Amino acid sequence: MKKTITASLLFLAIGVAGHSHAVTTGFVTNASSNSSEWSTYVTSLGSSINSNVNFDAHSIGALDGSFYTTSDGVTLTANGDSNTVANGAGPGQGNTDGAIKGEGLHAISNYLFDGGSASSLVISFAESVFGAGLSVIDYFNPNSSNQLSIEAFTGENGTGSSLGSFTSIGANFQRNNVYFMGIASDTANIRSIVFTDINDATSDTTGIDDIVFAQASSARRSSEGVPDSGSAALLLIGGLLVIASLKSRLAE
Repeated sequence: MKKTITASLLFLAIGVAGHSHAVTTGFVTNASSNSSEWSTYVTSLGSSINSNVNFDAHSIGALDGSFYTTSDGVTLTANGDSNTVANGAGPGQGNTDGAIKGEGLHAISNYLFDGGSASSLVISFAESVFGAGLSVIDYFNPNSSNQLSIEAFTGENGTGSSLGSFTSIGANFQRNNVYFMGIASDTANIRSIVFTDINDATSDTTGIDDIVFAQASSARRSSEGVPDSGSAALLLIGGLLVIASLKSRLAE
């Protein structure tokens, strides 16, 4: 009986724990190629990239955090002043062009305006993903005093365990040049990322656009041992039934 109990509990532990060896990588250091390097990496893991969260279909004005929930399984939660959708090439601050062009000028389109105060944008996914990233427009940080960070979590809304955090480089991307920040895990275990404008040291206003994420196929989820929400629920129910059965046997 003890062996049966031990084996059953071990099975449950393996099912719940999944892979603990995951490696998280940041794509923030190469200003001119972060996005392409992120794309190459996540596609090498067998994922497909979703680029629908670009605000183009979103109306100008207050951010609707559930706008992409039904269509793409993405929910946005803005904290602070990153809560307004605008249209244009970007905030366009600065008197001189930046020394770093990043990934080029942002094309005129809708984007999420981020004011000069400390703020954060939480991006939650209905199913676990391999990674995500976004484009920052008109970013000013030549002295590394106006840091941005991107952090991945195992739970929705920035909950669960942190899988890693990466900060922006010190550079000036004005006016309206694009700087991509991305994060990825070699296991599809990311349920949310938190993008943070850490302080208001320079009162820099920026834009956020072209949020991308790497979806894992059902087959890959299965091979990685990362359950989707439905499978996780079945695993939990199965575990409870096993425990109930063990208690019943012990009572006999």
